[in-house]
Amino acid sequence: MKENLIIAGYQGSGSIHTKSVEYFIDELSSEFITDFIMDITNDGDKASSLIEKTQLGEIHASYLLSSYFEKILPEIQILDLPYLFNNRNEAYNSLKSDLFNYIDNKLKIKNLKLLGFWDNGIRHISSKIKLIKNLSDCKGQIIRTTPSPLHIEIFRKLGFIPKPLDVRDFKLAVEKNDIDAQENPLTNYWNFGVYKKQEFVSLTSHIFGFCLFVINDDYFNKLSDLNKKFLIKKSKETTKFQRKLAISEDDILIKKIKSKNIKIENIDKDCLEDFKKATNNFHENYFQTYPHMKEYIKI
Repeated sequence: MKENLIIAGYQGSGSIHTKSVEYFIDELSSEFITDFIMDITNDGDKASSLIEKTQLGEIHASYLLSSYFEKILPEIQILDLPYLFNNRNEAYNSLKSDLFNYIDNKLKIKNLKLLGFWDNGIRHISSKIKLIKNLSDCKGQIIRTTPSPLHIEIFRKLGFIPKPLDVRDFKLAVEKNDIDAQENPLTNYWNFGVYKKQEFVSLTSHIFGFCLFVINDDYFNKLSDLNKKFLIKKSKETTKFQRKLAISEDDILIKKIKSKNIKIENIDKDCLEDFKKATNNFHENYFQTYPHMKEYIKI
C-alpha cells in the first residue's frame, strides 16, 4: 500500500520551488500518493506557518526560507550573514555533510527532519525611487524585509527603514505600493510582480539565500526502512534538480527584466566595499555568540 504524503509551499506555478516539488512528487509516485498545496498564502495563511504545520503533522513536508527558522534554530542565521560567500560554489560546498548533519540534528529536536538545502537565489535590492549607487541612496527608503531580526538590523545599518513582512503581507504591500524598496532574489522580484511597482534593480548580491526542505520527523520515522531510503534518495535528486533550475534562472530573468525597460545594474566596487564594511560586525557578533559554527563554514 502506498503512503500518503502532504506537501505545501508558498509560491505559484512559475516558481522553481514549485517545479521542484512537482519533480519530487513525480519521482515518489511509485511509493507515495501525494497531495500538494502549492501556495498556502492564497488561503490567507502566512508562509511562516509552514514550519508549525509541518511540526504538528498538518502537512508532512514543506520548504521555506532559512531565516524563518530562526525562532526554533537561531544558529541558522549563519546562512543570512551578508557577503559570507563569494559565489554559489562556495555556498554549496559549505552546505555539505557536516553542516547538513548539524542542522538536521537540531531540527529533529523540533520534530523536523532536513531533506535538503534548496537554492533560494542571490538576494538583491529593488526600489521605486532610485538605483543604489552608494549608502546614502539607502537612507530613508522604507524597505520590506523578512521578519528575521537579523535581516531587520542589517538593513537598518545600511540606512533603510525596515518594514518586516511575511510573504503573504509582502505581496499585498507590493500591490498597494506601500513600500519604497525590497530585497529578494530575482525570481521573487519577478514572480511576485514587484517589477510592476519598482523599476530600479541594484544587483547587490548581499546574501546567498537558501530554503530548508523539511519533513515531519514522526512521519518519517514511521516509514518502512525501504521507503525512508527511497525518500532520502529522491530528496537528494530533487535538491540537485532544484539547484540546476536556480543557476539557470538568473540569466533568463535578467533578460525578462530588461525587456520591461527596467533599470538593472551591478553596484560598483566602492559601493560593494561600503556595504561589506557596514555589515561586517554581524559576522563578528554571530561567531562570538556561536563560535562552534566556524567549523561548519568552508570558505
